[in-house]
Amino acid sequence: MKITISASSTLMSGIQTVLNIVPPKTTLPILSNMLLETEDGYLTIGATDLDTSIVTKIPAQVTETGSITVPGRKLAEMVRELPDEPVEIEVDGVKVVIRCDRGVFRLVGIGKEEYPALPDVPAEHTVTIPASSLQRLIRKTVYAVSKDETHPSLWGAYLSIVQGAVRMVATNGYRLAKTSLPGEVSETITEGIIVPSKALNNLSRLIGESDAPSRITIGDNHVVFDLENARLCARLIEATYPDYERYIPTDNDKIVKVNREVFEGAVRRVSVLSDATTRQIQYSARPGFIELSSSSHDIGEAREEVPADYEGEAINTTYDFRFLLDVVERIESEDVVFKLDSPASAGIITPSEEKVEGEDYLCLIMPFRVTG
Repeated sequence: MKITISASSTLMSGIQTVLNIVPPKTTLPILSNMLLETEDGYLTIGATDLDTSIVTKIPAQVTETGSITVPGRKLAEMVRELPDEPVEIEVDGVKVVIRCDRGVFRLVGIGKEEYPALPDVPAEHTVTIPASSLQRLIRKTVYAVSKDETHPSLWGAYLSIVQGAVRMVATNGYRLAKTSLPGEVSETITEGIIVPSKALNNLSRLIGESDAPSRITIGDNHVVFDLENARLCARLIEATYPDYERYIPTDNDKIVKVNREVFEGAVRRVSVLSDATTRQIQYSARPGFIELSSSSHDIGEAREEVPADYEGEAINTTYDFRFLLDVVERIESEDVVFKLDSPASAGIITPSEEKVEGEDYLCLIMPFRVTG
């Protein structure tokens, strides 16, 4: 293999696209490598940790075709320090020579045949949606994915693509986030698959601000996301996702509306004096306002009132302040709506109005305990 890339910054951009997937430590040394392979005027760069794979390609002048795998993080460290000049990569067996400006660098690679083959997912169940829609689905849900090792079904977000809509749900048992967007989907592609959070976080990073069309292909054990400049393939979590709809209350009739920015600022201030372990703040709805308070026996206490549109009976409950902030940070409307029932029951949080037509965003938070 012998190729020339126009600038080291071009090569670095390709390396950075896949670098997150290269495990810093692994019992399978080959996974520390990146796969470099020529393809019709391009250099393809790939990485995998066996659960998630990313492949991208950059323009290259190909003199001799071929492939090799090289230590991914060392390659990244080296290319990052190169001057922004053309880079020549030449491979002879497992010896990799990289030339840039007046520098010559040699790496020992491993042949492609020892690298895990990337999954081949037939394009039988495929749909195309804007990348920006995928980004919204991920951003508004993935934060609620569970990290509890005893419940593997909750380690990812539940993605369903049915006629007319794309939906994503995540929960850890104490909070739940659900969002759906209208989509030009003519048939049901999947009633539901569980996509690992690591794959979704990497997918969000790859999408960035792009609004180009993205293609989703669902196989028996994998899902593939084809983006403008990269392909991500993730192994699905093979488990049964809980029937989340049954946990969403339908009779929360105490409606509290509050300005999002004012509420968020108050939560941040009051949370400074909350207990560092429990992160509890007291949430008390009263006619005309919400009172937020916190205390820590070795630090002090805080209390603040926030004007709110509420005329019902007083209700006192306690939330993890981080759960509240995770929700309001992702709401784009001017006001936030709380739908409550009793101090011990789940509260529902929604935007007062959706920014994107047809979007449906709902969050559920369980309180800590009854405080009054």
